[in-house]
Amino acid sequence: MIIKERTMNGLPVVSLSGKLDVFSRNAFKETVEKYTETNSKGVILDFQGVTFMDSVGLGALVVLAKTFQKLKGRMIIVNPQDQVQALLSMMNVAKIVPLYRTDEQFSSFSAL
Repeated sequence: MIIKERTMNGLPVVSLSGKLDVFSRNAFKETVEKYTETNSKGVILDFQGVTFMDSVGLGALVVLAKTFQKLKGRMIIVNPQDQVQALLSMMNVAKIVPLYRTDEQFSSFSAL
């Protein structure tokens, strides 16, 4: 997995490319966790390059989302590919991590 970080409207954006699975979980978790430690009000996960996600990757995603919720922050996913979007929808992940198909749809997130 390739992980790139940038900022958009003052919020961290973590762009992922490749598989979010048992082999990439630790790198993903460490990258996103640092934003909980710096009291960021949220993080945007750009899933445009995520081609596969297994149960371990899904579990890491849910744990991180709940950590942000406890800290009164938010985590959102943008640009998921169809296969990943189907998995996230089937597992009801959108209840705790909002999903947006395009960058424009989440522009209101930066106003939080």
